[in-house]
Amino acid sequence: MTSQGTRNEAHSQTPVRVFEQVRDAVLADIRSGELCPGDKLPSERDLSQKYGVSRSAVREGLRALETSGVLRFAKGTTGGAFVRQTSSDGIARSLRDMIALGNIPFSDVVAVRVSLMQLAIDLARERASEDDFARLDRNLDDLAATLELGDPRATIGPMMDFNRLIGRCAHNPVLELVVDTVVSLIEDVLEKLLVPAGVDLVGPRRQIVALMRARDADAAKAELVRHYGETTRFVLAYVDGTGAALES
Repeated sequence: MTSQGTRNEAHSQTPVRVFEQVRDAVLADIRSGELCPGDKLPSERDLSQKYGVSRSAVREGLRALETSGVLRFAKGTTGGAFVRQTSSDGIARSLRDMIALGNIPFSDVVAVRVSLMQLAIDLARERASEDDFARLDRNLDDLAATLELGDPRATIGPMMDFNRLIGRCAHNPVLELVVDTVVSLIEDVLEKLLVPAGVDLVGPRRQIVALMRARDADAAKAELVRHYGETTRFVLAYVDGTGAALES
């Protein structure tokens, strides 16, 4: 037998830990449709009987699925483990921890957002509908209204949702998930900093939407890069001036 064959055989004989069997069984139930987004899982005792394993193995398997963002846990008499809707929580949690530890600079997160938005605009050239653009129009109306309040915290939601809606215009579930992950990280930072509005946030975005409507992806991307560059420079200058910490 060759050394490669020996390695393959050894790999195939690697035992699967019991909690991994539970994790895989729950995933199989979700893929088959036995469990759907929003469904509550049976109790630990019932799952223990169903899968023929200990309750501690069930508990560990469910926690692994919570960490990866597949399940969420709720407390109280109506609590338990629930199947999430499509979610980036597990990915975002890992990246959030790395930012807090200083392993990922915030500037890298912002740079990725710009690249993702450009990809979304490229895909939206063929895929976006008038309903998509109407949602963006309503978002910008909301953003304009919150800016009049002068409350930075109220502005963060519509400001970040603009990114999510552009991602939605691509009609690519994977891209939407990654966009939501990155935008959530930026949202966390902005909620800590509460940066006042110091640049025009509405006019350039209306121009981006108008160019997307016209299916001029190149011009829309150029305006997006220009606008996001301006907003990023303003945020970083604000941080330098106040001594606020981005990765905190």
